[in-house]
Amino acid sequence: MAANTEITTQKSLIRTREVELLEFLSQRRTWEDRDHEIWCSDVRALVRGIRNGLLTVVPLWLALAWWLAR
Repeated sequence: MAANTEITTQKSLIRTREVELLEFLSQRRTWEDRDHEIWCSDVRALVRGIRNGLLTVVPLWLALAWWLAR
């Protein structure tokens, strides 16, 4: 019976390690997904900032072009 207990314990350890590995991989995937969402959010904010900056400056360029054309 001791041999059977050892085999069961080894199988339990292997299963436990497999579960731990799966949990680690799923947690890592979650981190990667979160990092990707943060990155996308940062890029969208940068694009909005550039667009707003251009919208602010364009009237100045138009006024300058109109003035030079006169």
